Amino acid sequence: MKKIFSFLLASAVMASLTACSGAAKDPASNSGTTAAKTEETSKGASGKGEKVEISFLVTKPEIVPQFEETFKKYSESNPNVTISAIPLSGQTIYEKLTSLYASGNAPTITMVGGPEFNSFKDNFLDLSNADFAKKVYSWAIDKTTVDNKVLAVPTTAEGIGIMYNKTVIEAATGRDFDPASIKNRQDFAKLLEEISKTEYAPVQITNKDWLLGSHLTSVLYGSVSKDFNERQAVIEACKKGEYDFSNSEVFNNWMDTFDLLMKYNKYQKAPLANAYEDDQLTMGSDQVAFWPIGNYIYPNIIDINPIADVGLMPYPMGDDDAAVGNKDIVLSYSMFAIDAKQSTPAQQEAAIDFFNWLITTDEGQDAYINTLIFVPIFEGFKVQPSNPVAKQIVAYMEKGDTLERMSDYFPAGVMNQFGATMQQYLDGKIQRADVAEQFKKQWVEFSSK
Repeated sequence: MKKIFSFLLASAVMASLTACSGAAKDPASNSGTTAAKTEETSKGASGKGEKVEISFLVTKPEIVPQFEETFKKYSESNPNVTISAIPLSGQTIYEKLTSLYASGNAPTITMVGGPEFNSFKDNFLDLSNADFAKKVYSWAIDKTTVDNKVLAVPTTAEGIGIMYNKTVIEAATGRDFDPASIKNRQDFAKLLEEISKTEYAPVQITNKDWLLGSHLTSVLYGSVSKDFNERQAVIEACKKGEYDFSNSEVFNNWMDTFDLLMKYNKYQKAPLANAYEDDQLTMGSDQVAFWPIGNYIYPNIIDINPIADVGLMPYPMGDDDAAVGNKDIVLSYSMFAIDAKQSTPAQQEAAIDFFNWLITTDEGQDAYINTLIFVPIFEGFKVQPSNPVAKQIVAYMEKGDTLERMSDYFPAGVMNQFGATMQQYLDGKIQRADVAEQFKKQWVEFSSK
């Protein structure tokens, strides 16, 4: 992995990262035929002939406007193709896809995470012969390849940890801030206490179930071990109800850090009352020092404050410097997939053409980097990003200081249950022992579905 990232840095000079019809008669046959037509569609065939309307389920609400701007740019050179965004509208990805497929209105394109990919992969188009899919780095394509068929491609690499506002920290402490100075939870606690005595808020906790139940729990399970097999063994034990959360050192370390965050939470008096949009505003307007989140929020922050000096650091997992997770961020990515069952061949070809445009043309790459604020997990990008948070994440990757996003192995739907449990804990309604017991029961319940 380190060699791959070193090559990526040296050859591509990667500088940034950031971080959501008619039915085909024969899905399997249609899938192969469509993929074989990539050469034709990549040359702009969708800009000629019949008008085609395709839909895109954007499962990251915070970047729907950026996607809509990208769709508009594509349609300028492909006027016969109209792409419309479908919002989640308060549903989970699993709930939304289940509803859309059941009603016969599946999106032509969707963004999915690991659990949704595993649940819906039989509905997705084989992209093995598509030009853009062939450009994905090998280390990023494994999770989306089934029986030698590429059924989705990664969107962009993302980092999950704790975002910090350097301007706030330095104003509060009167000294330069280096995130590497936070080597353990004790270091973090001392800094939070110091900031708490100033006009600035030390921490804000977003109460969204997806953040608490997927992103932060990925820190928990990713910190179990640096060894893949050991992490998988824990996942299997959880599914069988055999994992002892209450006596787990990593679980208790994770909860100790969450308790620390709760102690200094800006919204401590009403922890479920703050809105996600408010959290973006407070971070972007230099009011709060730390925010457990991912770098995917960076475009929103710089929209609020173009000179915001923010970065991403690990979620401290122990008082011992050597604790797994103390120096690691979660490396995450969602995936793009194209529907094979309820979309017409013309819609599928238009979807492939859109991605060929986005990944292989100068104009598309510019939109990918500068509008969507993505980092290419694709070879041969001419347009390179430059935002500072992305540079940090690439450095984490090069050093191997990353944790696997373990929510990819969660049973579909359980993420929201984990999130609901953590919301109860955040609100003071349950104790740590209750969290352990609920997690154990939820794993078993959803693994048996």
